[in-house]
Amino acid sequence: MDTTPRDSLSIQIERLRAEQARQELELRDLEEKAGGARDVEATLALAEARFTLCLALMKRIAARSADTEELQNEVSQCALSAVRLVEGLLTETISEDQRGIIQAHPAYARFRSRMEEFVLAGGIGFLQPPQANARKKRALARAVSSAIRRLVAVDDMTPALDIEDYPPFVRKVLLALFPVMIKEHPEKPPYGINEGEEILSSSQKMKLPLSQAIFYMENELLPELEAKLAQDPGSADLQEEIGRLRDRLDEYKKLRFFPRSTPVLLENGYYSEAMTSYTTDGEMLVPIPLAVSIRSGTNLDRMMEMVRMDVVRRIAGKGVSPALDAEYRRLRSISSGPRGNSRITSMKIDTAWGYRVLKQEFPLLARLSDKKGFQELVKIAKSKSGEARIEALIGESQSRESLASLALGSARDPA
Repeated sequence: MDTTPRDSLSIQIERLRAEQARQELELRDLEEKAGGARDVEATLALAEARFTLCLALMKRIAARSADTEELQNEVSQCALSAVRLVEGLLTETISEDQRGIIQAHPAYARFRSRMEEFVLAGGIGFLQPPQANARKKRALARAVSSAIRRLVAVDDMTPALDIEDYPPFVRKVLLALFPVMIKEHPEKPPYGINEGEEILSSSQKMKLPLSQAIFYMENELLPELEAKLAQDPGSADLQEEIGRLRDRLDEYKKLRFFPRSTPVLLENGYYSEAMTSYTTDGEMLVPIPLAVSIRSGTNLDRMMEMVRMDVVRRIAGKGVSPALDAEYRRLRSISSGPRGNSRITSMKIDTAWGYRVLKQEFPLLARLSDKKGFQELVKIAKSKSGEARIEALIGESQSRESLASLALGSARDPA
């Protein structure tokens, strides 16, 4: 029996929904096996599939079906999640020499083309999340104001303890007991890195969680070296390098360790790596032979990051963001796997992802990643009526005009 056009569209939508669910499941399985590593091609393919589904659903809405409101909500959620996926890739902390690698990927061009098609078809309105009620705006304003007041302060100008004049024996004892807190010839204030004084650091090795290191060496480094050897079979250097890599890979596969049941919540970066050799999720960190170049942040970058993390953790589970609350409930439950924890759930949330979610629902939060906008927000938060003014700004930022600009910017240049 022949199918009508509407029946054909229904079949297409169901097929696209199933394909999106399959890709989403595969991507999550891949990330779990690789300890949270991101697969660029799979992520971009999922984002493209979501916009393809959005286009089909918009055709269904144009047919004026009875469930139009439900379909509109699905299009909005699907489109916003697609933008969030790609924005997550573009804002990942990556090596300086790898910047632009995502925009140069063929899958990125396909995603961008599909998103532009969605926008031109009139989809810009679906990128506007529903207006937040007064309670949500008040809770978010309180979280932003509290985070800024607590974490943004004048730089500490207290000189570090100088042990140069201490007796040799006392110096040895202090250096042995407090190797991180006490140093010989300490740096004098002001501390940290000020704006314009960023440092570019390079290394021939980098550390990754054990599962990520094994996955990367097995699926990226080793195939690349073997391809080079196939072009130059007589290269002794390549053969020796492949041999060393295989030995290290076998060694890592034999490693067994006991993950911490409760993470040590130290400062992100140096201290968690240098003092514990574990990630905050409790997985062992191991070195791999991968050259990287990293540009340091500044004191302002550090404060901005701390405020973003604090806002996400304060809001999670408070009924402000449905997507963030759903992830919070998942992390509390046994379905989240061995990394789940019901006692410190807010500390287990991926705050970078959570910030992207909140920023799409509340565009004002984009100021937390813009230096000029952040400094303006700090002045507002520290004023007498700071919380009320931030609440008013949250409502203004949810206007259709500001969100349309945000969406068009994502379509043209998601970075």
